[in-house]
Amino acid sequence: MKGKTPASSYLEPILDTYRGAAFALVGCTSRGMERYSCEFDVLVVTNESRPPTSLKFGDVYADVVFASEREVLKPQSPERAMAVAVAKPLRDSALVLATASAACMATFSDSAKAACRTRLTSALKTTVRAEDSLSKGATVDADFWLLAASYEFAYALLLSREVIPSPSHLLAQLRAAPRVLPKGFEGVSIGAGLESATRAACGTRLDALAVLHDLVREGSGSATAGSEWTDVRAEILREKAEELVTRAELAECYSFLGQELVDDLIAVQRLHPKRSIGSLASGGDKLLGDRLVKQLGLSRNEKSIRAGLDVLRRQVTLLTKKA
Repeated sequence: MKGKTPASSYLEPILDTYRGAAFALVGCTSRGMERYSCEFDVLVVTNESRPPTSLKFGDVYADVVFASEREVLKPQSPERAMAVAVAKPLRDSALVLATASAACMATFSDSAKAACRTRLTSALKTTVRAEDSLSKGATVDADFWLLAASYEFAYALLLSREVIPSPSHLLAQLRAAPRVLPKGFEGVSIGAGLESATRAACGTRLDALAVLHDLVREGSGSATAGSEWTDVRAEILREKAEELVTRAELAECYSFLGQELVDDLIAVQRLHPKRSIGSLASGGDKLLGDRLVKQLGLSRNEKSIRAGLDVLRRQVTLLTKKA
């Protein structure tokens, strides 16, 4: 990402802030697969309870996750256990991370299987929600839940091959992973609507996501509420998307922004729990608006949605039998 300079040199502000804490790189930065625009993914081991946050110092970005020593030594989430297994310690004087990494690596395959099953269950439930929405004529809702199910399936597909998913590298990972299903990639591609991935579509989706970020922050009552929705996160999103477009990785960019779209709309819906995604974009008190929905890419017709559901449902069923 930043040439051959050690990561610790860029992350000195965080190291200095949490002097007594163990500290490691996780995510794509721990596996040497990051692009220039990728932020550093940082795990800080501290007993102080803190929400995750995004930080910027100079031209360097970092997503920081905090966890207690107990959480690191015995992760409750199988995906977290996989991340700890391949974490790259930058400071570990008490050998907490070394101990945790060794323990998690010993159970890496089991964690991958458990994580795969969890993602598959979510994918199955989400396709059912999409089908139910479609039966009621709620195409925006059906389109959204099909999109969400596609990413759950993509993650499950990678996890079934013991590959840790990285959002902005997802398609490259799917192409590189050993095949587990002949048409697995096709299921993701059709379900996520990647045929619409153009330079213009990436730009309009990115602009629409900026509006969603504002809605979440305003609805939370604070510009920094739930630190994951800060301006820094939006900057990270934009820089990564712009690099992907520059590299002509349009499908990867559209996919990456689609994952953010799912997270953002679910966050908006949590602020209005009695309303569906579609109802937020319709009626006299609509919050999103037809134009914003189209900019997000949630404009497929019933025929396209049904075709995507048919392909994805078959792939989820096949993978469930193999997992």
